Amino acid sequence: MELLQPTASPKKRDTVALLLSERKRSDLVLFLSLFSGMLGLVFLLVVAAVSTGFFLAVQLLVVSIILVLTFRWPVIGFFAVLSCTLLIEQNPLLVFGGTPNVFVFYWPLALQGLPDRPIGFFMLFVLLVMIVQNLLKRQKMVQGGQLILPFTLFLLCIVWGIVHGLATGGNLKITVNEVRSFWYLFLGYLLAYNLVRSRLHLRYFFWLVIACAGIKALEGVYIYFIVIHGDLADYHQIMSHEESYFWISILLLIALFSLYYKYHPQFYTALALLPFLLISLIANNRRADFIALLVGLLVAWALIFAIKPEARKLLAVLLLLTLLPGSTYVALFYKGAGGFSEPARAIVSVFHPDPSDAASNLYRDTENFDLIYTARLNPLGLGFGKPFLEPIPLIDISKDDPVYNFIPHNTIYWVWMRLGPLGYLALWYLFGAIIVRGCLYARLLRDQYLRLIAIYVVCMIIMEIMVAFADYQLSFYRNVIYVGMLAGILMKLPSIEKQHAKETSQPCP
Repeated sequence: MELLQPTASPKKRDTVALLLSERKRSDLVLFLSLFSGMLGLVFLLVVAAVSTGFFLAVQLLVVSIILVLTFRWPVIGFFAVLSCTLLIEQNPLLVFGGTPNVFVFYWPLALQGLPDRPIGFFMLFVLLVMIVQNLLKRQKMVQGGQLILPFTLFLLCIVWGIVHGLATGGNLKITVNEVRSFWYLFLGYLLAYNLVRSRLHLRYFFWLVIACAGIKALEGVYIYFIVIHGDLADYHQIMSHEESYFWISILLLIALFSLYYKYHPQFYTALALLPFLLISLIANNRRADFIALLVGLLVAWALIFAIKPEARKLLAVLLLLTLLPGSTYVALFYKGAGGFSEPARAIVSVFHPDPSDAASNLYRDTENFDLIYTARLNPLGLGFGKPFLEPIPLIDISKDDPVYNFIPHNTIYWVWMRLGPLGYLALWYLFGAIIVRGCLYARLLRDQYLRLIAIYVVCMIIMEIMVAFADYQLSFYRNVIYVGMLAGILMKLPSIEKQHAKETSQPCP
């Protein structure tokens, strides 16, 4: 007996054929549009190369390709933002004696004065493309997640600081420069929360973090050994302040892979880069980052101790074995003069600064006193765009930092001074919400890799707070974009775990 095979009705076959025909036609239109656009782009690039220079023309080509790819796949735009954040320095030092200008965090002279930087416009473009695609798919335009309330409260306080500052004599240009980093923090969060949707995206994210940190570490090694020949006497740092933050993030990641869960490909890659990371980190000589790394490692140890009972004895022994040689190292080398002694000097100088650090500490102490004085004298906040008060005058460093009396080293107190107690509480509510959620997810998630990411985000937020107390970090675009992305990723971990469990039809490992 023959089995009867179901056949589609003629009407259905005609409908399918019509749909396929329309799809081919739309694909042909898309191809012709892209092809004609690229031809026009080639002509424009030739003109640009002649009028502005070859390097800028290459940048225009790369940007055009990324824009086209982002228009089709917005997640590519997200990873492009991440790559720029990790690779391109906001204020590059001219240790090389002059390097090509990569226009990501600033504009060419002809375009200076625009309300936002290239990276800001690009993040808005990615967000707009995502919204349009979601509308076409009849999906929710944009999702805010569980951090939307803390972010909204903080941004409302920022708006108050803008209005209050401008109404009382604040400078508009400086106001825009001051608040831009907080806007980038929110944009980074929105992009990550809406575009990171799978474990594969998370793998790509951390591959990029490791690879880009390795590239910058190799650059640091090149500067140290080839450019300045290992002589740091004339250099307080060899690369930007925020570079050290990304390097210690990889050291933290290596520690988490070692103590909690090994994703071997990333672990071994990070280990291979470890010597270059350490050399560049020590040569860059950012004391706040050494302290932040130490605190981050202790927080990671405490979280792993809490969520992994079977490893508690081993963790306790490991802590004791680490404290002994660590204390010996600090005791022996905190008075040393070589690069190897810098971490020990950084730890001791917090409590007993030596003469080489005393001037820097005195400036920061004076600055903190002035910030606290200004905050207490302005219970509603000073508002943005106005210099903070200086009951104890600071040394004029406007040659190196034109906004030294607007944006201080301590960007935690900066928020307090600008926004008053309410805005200060909103900042801590935002940070606290991220940390509390991260601790909960580290305990409740079942997927070991996702748990590791939750611990990593908690530690990175705490490390960001530490360096923000001393080194401008909340005003650096690269830091805040990365921190915003980490917050967005953290909030997506439960849904990513559920999706993965559904796709594999088995409990998460």
